[in-house]
Amino acid sequence: MKGEVRSVILAVLIGLMCVLVGSGNINVHAQEAPKTAAPEKKQQTGLVEDWLNDFEACEDWRASSTCPLGDTKIRKIPGKPRPVDDTGKTVEYPNEITDDNGITHKSEFVLGVKTYFADRGFDRVEAFPPNEYIIRGKAKEIKVWALGRKFRHTLFVKLRDYRGNLYKIKIGRMDFWGWKEMSVIIPGWLPQSASYAMLDRNLHFVSFFVESDTFEVPGTFYFYLDNFRVITDLSEFTGDQYIKDTW
Repeated sequence: MKGEVRSVILAVLIGLMCVLVGSGNINVHAQEAPKTAAPEKKQQTGLVEDWLNDFEACEDWRASSTCPLGDTKIRKIPGKPRPVDDTGKTVEYPNEITDDNGITHKSEFVLGVKTYFADRGFDRVEAFPPNEYIIRGKAKEIKVWALGRKFRHTLFVKLRDYRGNLYKIKIGRMDFWGWKEMSVIIPGWLPQSASYAMLDRNLHFVSFFVESDTFEVPGTFYFYLDNFRVITDLSEFTGDQYIKDTW
């Protein structure tokens, strides 16, 4: 008898609890993980060094040459820049570099290009990324580390403006031995003034290319690139980012 009473009382209590839970009077909360505030990204303005490629994943680059002889190809080569000071001593290059955007770049691989030059002063080889890079802001200077082999061949960079016009800008001769940081100032006559700031009409990076020198002997030619960066001015691009003159 007592067992039956207990069973009835237990059933009544369970029914009341189900009613209360269903009506929302009893709230069951799952344990929530503590929320951490996302780091606030500082708005950039003025001159900023943007990394376009550190060549740690450059397998999708391609190369083409005007010379039909020999091999022309791209290879991802283990290594990093090893500059030499005035005394001829190798300077230790950092294994990791954190850029102005807070992104860390490793220094484990470089971009290698192999080709063959036969027609002196005419042949050239061109290295393309999988897609053109859009340079944000107003580009001021292009920098890249290059490994020279004492050939007088000349390194260029090819840019495209918003009208589709192509420009080849001379970076310099590769007539040095070892690693060297090469750079070129972007000419002021390229159309990227303040009047284009809010029109999304930035310069595009198209490719690197090397022209053979008239006084060099024909043959196989190798060159290597690493840490491709651009110094850009963002002071004209820090206004209202939501209203643009594109309508």
